[in-house]
Amino acid sequence: MRRITLGTRLTLWHISLLILVLTTFAVVSYRALDSSLRAELDRVLRERADHAALAVESVPNLSIAGISPGLSGEFASPGIYVQVLDETGRIVARSASLGADALPVHDDRLAEVLAGRSFYDVESITGQSVRLYHRPILRNGRVVGAVEVGGSLRNVEDTLARLQAIFVISIAVALIIAAAGSTVLTRLGLRPLTRLADHATRIERARDLAARIPYSGPSDEVGSLTITFNEMLARLETAFAAQQHFLAEAAHELRTPLASLLGNADLLARYGDDAERRAATLTAIRAEGRRTARLLSDLLLSVQADAGWRLELRPTPLADILCYVADNARLHANGVTIALADPPPVTLLGDADRLKQVFFNLVDNALKHTPTGGVISIQCSVFSGQSSATCAQLITDDWLLTTVTDTGEGIPPDALPHIFDRFYRAPGQSRGSGLGLAIACWIVEQHGGRIEAASRVGKGSAFSVWLPFHTSPL
Repeated sequence: MRRITLGTRLTLWHISLLILVLTTFAVVSYRALDSSLRAELDRVLRERADHAALAVESVPNLSIAGISPGLSGEFASPGIYVQVLDETGRIVARSASLGADALPVHDDRLAEVLAGRSFYDVESITGQSVRLYHRPILRNGRVVGAVEVGGSLRNVEDTLARLQAIFVISIAVALIIAAAGSTVLTRLGLRPLTRLADHATRIERARDLAARIPYSGPSDEVGSLTITFNEMLARLETAFAAQQHFLAEAAHELRTPLASLLGNADLLARYGDDAERRAATLTAIRAEGRRTARLLSDLLLSVQADAGWRLELRPTPLADILCYVADNARLHANGVTIALADPPPVTLLGDADRLKQVFFNLVDNALKHTPTGGVISIQCSVFSGQSSATCAQLITDDWLLTTVTDTGEGIPPDALPHIFDRFYRAPGQSRGSGLGLAIACWIVEQHGGRIEAASRVGKGSAFSVWLPFHTSPL
């Protein structure tokens, strides 16, 4: 089936609308003229009937039967026929325009006229339609006869026929001209869209997301569409580059633990009989396995975050989360002191497992950069219905500030703005996957909060987590 183009559809819509408008105009005009012509004829018939009736009524002493047969001729005009009847239905006078013919006299209609009623009807006389008007003749309040006046409808019908022909020919010519003009104007109007579609097709075939569609026309709908399309291309280019970067970084991060696992598996196969080496190798395999599992979990969570996945938030005591994180961090602190101040009795509306992941990532990141003998402290502060100078957009409501501070090596100033970017590692740093802080930031934002960082090289770093909460005794 052949595809109907947008230009063809627009042309058809224009022609359909024009047909509707012209047809409506023609029908309304035709009916208005028909009504006007018939009303004018009815007026003329009524006037002629009134004149003839008054002429008879003005001679009160003369019997209606004695009226001269030619009397009604003075009231006739071309195409108008006048006929006077007495109360028995006998024709006593008629206009010369009737010749040897007479207007039809029907007993039922004569009875209506003699009963004092005036009315119109239509009869066919000598092959043509005639409009008739019947009027009673009164003398001293008594009906003594009737006047019939007829008018040919041929002029009306001929005029309407000519008008109908004019309308048909005019509408046909107008539609032909409109179709040609609409086709040309539609093509001209759609030319920018056609160029836009051609550029988009070339970009799609070339798979060049860096290309853009040029446009130098006015700031109309086509211009807005071009700008939107170029912005979409820019977002697609950014998303595709981010996807490629993500896949490359994920492959790179997975290659190291997998290579370590394979190497330890080879050692286990080669020196499996040596109990000491076997134990050390199994310990290394378990460590790399846990590291790989965490990395895969972080990668999965990162992909879910990009897909718009939302956390399920439930009432969660903050103390349980921080105590769990501190206790687990102390197991591999390697001489670093983990100090946890008593958390306030608050209940967060959040995801307990993900909040544990946030604070564990912050503490684990601090452990990686804090030498033996250093201190990592976890402190909480409550801000009820007030704002914080360090978190300007958190204006009102109850907020909990949890700060993780270390005495480690610190973060270089040029790296500090990028530490929450995925896969980012400061120059010279090889530890970690670069996902922990990015995921922590996403989790905190899912809770309606914000995470901030401050650091001084050689002095340590401080990570601040702002979360909304509801005051509730534990």
